[in-house]
Amino acid sequence: MTYEGAGSAAQTGAGCREPVLVVGGTGHVGASLCQHLSAGGYGVTSASRSTDLTFDDPRIGRLRMDVFSPVAVKEFPRCRTVVIGPWIEHGDRTTSRQWIDRLARQLVEAGARSLIYLSSMWVYGGESQEFLTETTPVAPTNSYGSAHALNEAALVAIAGEIGADLTILRMANLVGPDPFYPSRTKIAFAHELLEMALLDRLIMLRSAPSTPRNLLPRSLFHHDVEKLIARPDIEGRIDIFNVGSGSTSTMIGLAREIAAMAERYHGDTVAIEHPEESTPHVSFHLDTEKIRSTVGPCVDDLRSELLMVMGDVLVGRDRANVSENLV
Repeated sequence: MTYEGAGSAAQTGAGCREPVLVVGGTGHVGASLCQHLSAGGYGVTSASRSTDLTFDDPRIGRLRMDVFSPVAVKEFPRCRTVVIGPWIEHGDRTTSRQWIDRLARQLVEAGARSLIYLSSMWVYGGESQEFLTETTPVAPTNSYGSAHALNEAALVAIAGEIGADLTILRMANLVGPDPFYPSRTKIAFAHELLEMALLDRLIMLRSAPSTPRNLLPRSLFHHDVEKLIARPDIEGRIDIFNVGSGSTSTMIGLAREIAAMAERYHGDTVAIEHPEESTPHVSFHLDTEKIRSTVGPCVDDLRSELLMVMGDVLVGRDRANVSENLV
């Protein structure tokens, strides 16, 4: 594990609101969060195993580490708050428990008091239930949801023992621009749909058209995380929040919105293809009352985020005159 300091603010917190470590800080979720927190005056360190991705913001410190390998506590920057947003590759029970348990203990030993784990609403399972609250039983149906559920359980089991203030965010599908989009081999699904609409004039859905999706605007997510970082930590507290939009869309609804945006840009018709379905999916409602009552209201603006994703795609593909067409 190696540390690359940025400015003195990132290393010491001098002149900043407070230092924050983001584990998984070059991922689709973590990278934009690092940028947002740094712009807001936080001393941010991004930790990831990537050696190729570099932030334009020189204030963001970098820590190269692999959460699956043993790490030295002494090399962690001293931060009261750590946001853990790792890349989930599999749902192996033993490996998952080992790395998250070890990481949490080492972070607390290094001075962390508040741990915010970025989980997923997929811990509830792939079969939609009509109303999902934080008390809905966890019943994942794929390896991605299972890995998050195992990490959640491991953190809950040790939070009291290590004296951490633990917050778990069960996130909906995040939609928003990605500073490292041009460099990724696997891109977020909103970027993928806009690529197809802008470059191919054809959106090909892998999911059935009625498949429900709760879409979390990046700005709403950033608002919620920043408010949670700012609240006083309480030793042994365990909070679980659903984090998402106030409404649920469908894959065909999202595809049509993206197709219309692309058509306004390039003037061509965008076709949509999708699998046939005999029985429409049952929709669901992700209850976000708990997070809203805790951190307060925020604008839920998906269209603005989609426009910025569109900008990512156009700039990433060397399209000219982007801004005048984003209307």
